[in-house]
Amino acid sequence: MSGFKVDLEYQGYVFVGGAQGTFETQDKRRMPFANIFVLSPASTYTSDEYRAFGFKAEKKKCLDAKIMEGLNIGDKVKLFFDDKGRVISVALDGDSAGGK
Repeated sequence: MSGFKVDLEYQGYVFVGGAQGTFETQDKRRMPFANIFVLSPASTYTSDEYRAFGFKAEKKKCLDAKIMEGLNIGDKVKLFFDDKGRVISVALDGDSAGGK
């Protein structure tokens, strides 16, 4: 894997990886899972007691691992969510090309 640069001006998500597999429920059933890992800008909110800067790393639940197919580390992406906050679709955002 080669390195990539994060555009400090970009205000969206940057794909940095994912995970998929199965987990065991309390009733001993095996259930599939998929997570996407992204970077996004930290909040711009400030107060006397709080200040954040830079980027935050986030793990988002996905409905299906196929959502990540074709993505490359460093791609700028748009995430689309269902009403439960799970990622249902991912699209490249503009001229993504590996974060370049």
